[in-house]
Amino acid sequence: MDSDRIGVMGVCGSGAYVPYAAQTDHRFFRGAGPEGWQQMVANSGNLRSAEAAGAPAATFAVLPEKADADTPAPTADFVDYYKTPRGSHPRSTGDMVVRSADLLDQFDSFADVAKIAPRPLLTVAGTEAVTRGFSEKVVADSPGNAELFLVEGATHVDLYDRDQYVTPAVAKLVEFFSKHLA
Repeated sequence: MDSDRIGVMGVCGSGAYVPYAAQTDHRFFRGAGPEGWQQMVANSGNLRSAEAAGAPAATFAVLPEKADADTPAPTADFVDYYKTPRGSHPRSTGDMVVRSADLLDQFDSFADVAKIAPRPLLTVAGTEAVTRGFSEKVVADSPGNAELFLVEGATHVDLYDRDQYVTPAVAKLVEFFSKHLA
């Protein structure tokens, strides 16, 4: 193994963690509205104290159990994946620890994305992905080392397991890694 030749790929949340790690390792959506988010952040300290006193961690479900006509399309897309046999797993609770809000509030995976340069960066997004803007911003904030590959018609979740969208994404990844790790 050559520890100086490392390629890394992140999907979904890992797509944010990968550039964050790459900013310092040279080898390689907040759903709540602003008021609700700020309330969660403010409550984090109280919850941390309660846990230190022996209370169980307070959690909340990230997604509803089922989507209906009033469910926003991106949320319904995640429900269709994570709450069905497509992507559910018996050990995945789908819950988030409420007190982690303050940690998430401090996390900006793309703050120093320019530090990745001159190493190459590829972002892949669906043209219909709710997260497409993050990928576009990463490329815009990069000093010429980043490329955005768009998969026509794909939502964020489509890129997890829908062959017609995954196939062109994988082909692009193979091309990218073959070129840059050859």
